[in-house]
Amino acid sequence: MSQPVYELLQRHPDLLKRALIIGNGAELASNWQQQLVENDARILTWDWQTFNNYNQLNPDHKQFAMPQNDCFDWQPDHIIVLWPKSKHLAKGLIQFISSNADRCFAVAANDAGGKSIGKACADFTQNSEKLDSARRCSLWQLDLIRSDNFNWLKQAQSFTWHEQAYMTLPGVFSHGKLDIGTRVLLEHLPAPAHGKLLDLGCGSGVIGLSLKQQQNALDVTLADVDAFALRSAQLNSMRLGLAADVTASDGLHQIDGRFDYIISNPPFHQGKETNYHFAEELFQQAKKHLIADGQLWIVANRHLAYEEWAQQSFASVEILAQQDGFKILCLSQMKGK
Repeated sequence: MSQPVYELLQRHPDLLKRALIIGNGAELASNWQQQLVENDARILTWDWQTFNNYNQLNPDHKQFAMPQNDCFDWQPDHIIVLWPKSKHLAKGLIQFISSNADRCFAVAANDAGGKSIGKACADFTQNSEKLDSARRCSLWQLDLIRSDNFNWLKQAQSFTWHEQAYMTLPGVFSHGKLDIGTRVLLEHLPAPAHGKLLDLGCGSGVIGLSLKQQQNALDVTLADVDAFALRSAQLNSMRLGLAADVTASDGLHQIDGRFDYIISNPPFHQGKETNYHFAEELFQQAKKHLIADGQLWIVANRHLAYEEWAQQSFASVEILAQQDGFKILCLSQMKGK
């Protein structure tokens, strides 16, 4: 979610009065937070970076979590959805809101589904109306068909790896399937016999948990920026009986301690844009979180020049495998230790 979406909402200050704003968008518009404070509005986000960027809001006016019924205990005057890029998640949000309210508003950039919000919600609305369009964004009013007994688990989808099922909630990376890059990584990654292992950007937790299944002595931490991913990983850990710490972190920023192994399938898309910031920061900051002879394992699209960036922080950069358009890198011997 980009600044223009917030700027469109700022054209409608009446909607912000005691509003509950549900969604993500870490790039906040000028004066946006102050306007929320003045209107006693609140934010509910499942994105850890978005949550932390709301530094002007009181703790009771912002929440990092999956949307649950208790977020309506406050009884907001308006409900505004920042339309997510995942259509499955977007429709789930509207169904969730319809079990608690008769009306909500939804906003998005036109190239991120804003033009077709009304059509996308046709099965859950009595009426939909586009209220405004500016800055290449659209704002909709949705009059909802009330529903009962919404449960996020009913929206979950699963995939299988090594005869174990891994559940993913809506919006989680590669929802309901094992993505090719992770599969290639798991096919070539030997499970360490012991040590501390961090699965960074864990999604469903399949990397860390499948290695834990092979070597139970591993001390596994699963970290992600997304509350839906963290809940998926937590549920998979519990269901499979594989103990793991599950924690919210924007990259390595909220990670404490050092690890023998950090393993990641780094994201490189920000919406429709290519963004390598996660990988670049990972290479630079890994030395603070690896033991002296620790290793960083990553999977990446074959065309990405990760080796060149990694060599600025690591003396040893090995390509261990290339398959199906992906490559597996093992980085060790950190410089400047």
